[in-house]
Amino acid sequence: MNKLFCKLYASYLIAAGLTLSISLIAAPFFLKKVVYEQAQEQLAAQARLVRDNLAEAQDFKEAALRKICLTLSTALGSRITIITATGQVLADSEKKATEMENHADRPEIEEALTGQTGISVRLSHTLTKELLYAALPIYRDGKIWGAARVSLPIIVLEKRQTILRNNLLLAALPALLFAAIVSLLLASRINQSLQEIAQGVLCFTQGKLNHRIHISGPPEITSLAESCNRMAFQLDEQTLVLKKQLSLLESTFRSMTEAVVVTDQDGRLLHCNRAAGHLFGFEPIVAGQREIQEVIRHADVQQFLEKTLQSSGPIEEIITVSTGREKICSAHGCLLRSGTGQSTGALLVFHDITRLKRLETMRRDFAANVSHELKTPITAMSGFVETLRDGALHGPEAERFLEIIARNVKRLQAIIEDLLALARLEQDEQEKRIALSRQAIRPVLENAAAICAKAATEKNIHLDLVCPPDRLKVEINSALLEQALINLLDNAVKYSQPESRIILRATQDKNDLLITVQDFGCGISQEHHARLFERFYRVDKARSCKLGGTGLGLAITKHIVQAHHGTISVDSTLGRGSVFSIRLPG
Repeated sequence: MNKLFCKLYASYLIAAGLTLSISLIAAPFFLKKVVYEQAQEQLAAQARLVRDNLAEAQDFKEAALRKICLTLSTALGSRITIITATGQVLADSEKKATEMENHADRPEIEEALTGQTGISVRLSHTLTKELLYAALPIYRDGKIWGAARVSLPIIVLEKRQTILRNNLLLAALPALLFAAIVSLLLASRINQSLQEIAQGVLCFTQGKLNHRIHISGPPEITSLAESCNRMAFQLDEQTLVLKKQLSLLESTFRSMTEAVVVTDQDGRLLHCNRAAGHLFGFEPIVAGQREIQEVIRHADVQQFLEKTLQSSGPIEEIITVSTGREKICSAHGCLLRSGTGQSTGALLVFHDITRLKRLETMRRDFAANVSHELKTPITAMSGFVETLRDGALHGPEAERFLEIIARNVKRLQAIIEDLLALARLEQDEQEKRIALSRQAIRPVLENAAAICAKAATEKNIHLDLVCPPDRLKVEINSALLEQALINLLDNAVKYSQPESRIILRATQDKNDLLITVQDFGCGISQEHHARLFERFYRVDKARSCKLGGTGLGLAITKHIVQAHHGTISVDSTLGRGSVFSIRLPG
C-alpha cells in the first residue's frame, strides 16, 4: 500500500472521527435542551388536562380534589398540585395539603396567576429534591381561581438524557464504520486517479509525450489530467520544433568547412565541429569538457584564445598550425555573452587559407617567371636588332644574328602557344567541354611513342612500350592524353643519358588504369616534387633553357589528367631516374 493512499485514507478517517467526536461531545448539550423542552411541553399538556378535569368537577373539597390528583398522577406519572389564587394548597398527589406551606411565592405559581404558563426548575421544599414545574391558571366565573401545577423530578429527565446519549453512542459505532468504508473507497478512487496521473507524468519525463492520461473521477482530478495532457501536447510540439532547429544547427555546424571551437570562460572545450578535429588532429567526440591545452597542442591557438577572452570585441589574426603539414589559418575570435551581457566563453573560427596563400605565391611566381621567360628572348632579339640596324646587316655575322633572332621568336611562339593551350584546357575543364569516350589505350601509347622515337633515336635511347594489345580500355580524349604522354616522353628523352632506356607501361590496377613513364636519367631531388607541376617551375633553369623547354609541359600534362578525372604523381631519386604515374578511373 503506497504512502499516498495511506495519507488520503488517514486524513479522511481522521476528519470523519473528529466530526463524530465533536458531535458526540456537543450532543449532551443539545440532548438536554431537547429533553427539557419536550418535558416542558409534556407537563404543560398534562396541566391542561388537569385543568380540564377540574372544570368538570362539582366538588372542590380537599378530598375530591385529592382523589382527582391521585387518579391523574397515576395515569400521567407526574406529581399534581391544586393551588388557590391566595397560594393555599388544596390538594397534592404526594403530600397532604395541610402539611404544605403557602405557594404564592413559587415562580411558576406567580406566573400562572398572571394568566400565563409558568415554568421553573427548582428544589422542592416539600420533597427536598429538584423538580421541573409547569403551572396553568384555573378560571371560575371568568376569573383566575387558582392554578393547576404538574411537576416531574429532574432525575427522570437525566435518565431520559442518559438513555438517548447511550443510544447515540451505539449509533455512532456503525456510523464510524460506515465513515471508514466510505473513506476507504474515496481514498482508493482518488489514489488510483492520482497514481494514473503520476504514471502519465513519469512517461512525459521519459520523453513519451504522445502518451495520454484517461481517467474518470471528480472534476478537479479530471481537470488536472486534461491539463497534463495539454502540457504534454504543447511540449511535444515545442520539442519537435526545437529538434528541427537543433538538427538544422547541428547539420550546419558539422557541414561548415571552417573549424569552429567553443570554450567556456575558463578555457574548457565545450563544443567543436569535425573541421576543427581535422585541422588540429583530434576526435571531436572525446574532446568535451577538457582543457583546450589537452586537446589542441598549439601555442598560437592557446594565445589567441587568451586574447579573445581578454578582449572586449572581435579579434582576427593569421596563425600557423603544424599537424604533419604546415597550414596557414585566418583566426576569428569573439566573446559569448549571456542574456545579461556577462561573458560566458569564447567562439573561435579558423579558416584554412593555405591554398589561397599557395595560389597567391604561385601567382607571384607565375608573373615573375612569365616576365623572366619573355624578357630573356625579347632582350636578345632587341640587342641583335640594334646591332643589325647599326650596320651589321650586310656584315659576315648577319646570318648568325638572324638565326638567333629566329630561334628566340620560335621560343616566344612556343611559350605563347603553351600558355594558350593551358588557358584553353582550364576553360574546357571548368566548363566540362572535354569529350571523353571509352577507347583502347594501346593506340594512344603507340602514337605518343612514335612521335618521340626520332628524338630518342638521335640520343641512342631505347624506348620500350609495355601494354596488352586492345585489352585495356578507359574513358579518354585520345588527342589530349596523347599530348600529355608526349610531354612526359619528351622530358624523359631530354633528361636521360645517351644509350639509356625509357619504359612506357600501361597496366590494370584494381579498377583503375595506371600509365607510367620511367627513365633512368639524372632524377629529381625530393624537395622539388611538390612544385614540379607548377607553371614555369624548373629544377635546373640553366639546363632547361638550354634544352629548349618552355616550363609549361608538366603543368599542361597535369590539367589534361585532371580533365580525365585522374591523378598524376612523380617518384624520383636523384641520380637514379624518375617514374611519372598517371592513374585514370576505369
